[in-house]
Amino acid sequence: METKRFTGQEGRLISAAEAQELTHPHQKRERDFTARGENYVKAEFFGIHTFNDLIKLHGDNCVGFRVYYGLRDEEEEDDTKTLRSKRPTPRLVLVPVDEDGRDILRTAQTGGLKDMPAQGGAMTGGPLCPRHC
Repeated sequence: METKRFTGQEGRLISAAEAQELTHPHQKRERDFTARGENYVKAEFFGIHTFNDLIKLHGDNCVGFRVYYGLRDEEEEDDTKTLRSKRPTPRLVLVPVDEDGRDILRTAQTGGLKDMPAQGGAMTGGPLCPRHC
């Protein structure tokens, strides 16, 4: 059986209404997250220049990105800009992918996340909404 190759055309554009339909159920659960002692994340922003740097780093091998869901403890600012204790915070990790569907990791031997280089192999850490909307 032949493996399907990625072309860079995967995914689809959607309307604003469909985007709202997909995101609204998550946004309604804000209280659930905070009740569990977790930071609620509505969205995470990534700048175009950072995307371009990541693409340049991997050249023509990059045909797209795989988005992993992550979680790490982070401090949260309250309305007075005072940092509170660290709480579990959802984070996205964007990893370049080649046409064979493999994560592109510059120094990886096995292709797993644990083998990522110290800098530049993937992207995370964008400003979070609702803090920076």
